Amino acid sequence: MDDNKFPKPTVKLNDDEISTELASINMQDIVVPGYGAPLLERRMRCRLLECHPGGTIVLHSHENRPALLYVLEGSGEEHSNKSKDTVIWKAGDCFAEYNDTEHWIKNLSVNAPLKVLTFDLYDDGAHGASHPDYKPCKNGC
Repeated sequence: MDDNKFPKPTVKLNDDEISTELASINMQDIVVPGYGAPLLERRMRCRLLECHPGGTIVLHSHENRPALLYVLEGSGEEHSNKSKDTVIWKAGDCFAEYNDTEHWIKNLSVNAPLKVLTFDLYDDGAHGASHPDYKPCKNGC
């Protein structure tokens, strides 16, 4: 896994633009499970996830779905197999999730949604559905 620190320093692109890298995944670090489609045969998918006030983004795995997540609004509490402590999500945070990451997130607000923009390398199952280890996503992931 990459030990780079994020966010990286802001870079000026031209007189009107600056760029700040918030998170990344090195493709060579992604382990595709035996039942998964090769990375080059997947779709890059962008979604806006909204979790209702007090609601939960259910437990799910990124074993076969590497993703970058950017918190647009709200705050959440992440419970993950990567840390014994909870991680607080807040607007502007960006996370890379892949390989053996499993987590669930609780919206901490009682009146505001938690909005997360996600980019993932989605495997629709067409390549691995017949594999004995294939695990279909049951919760819309």
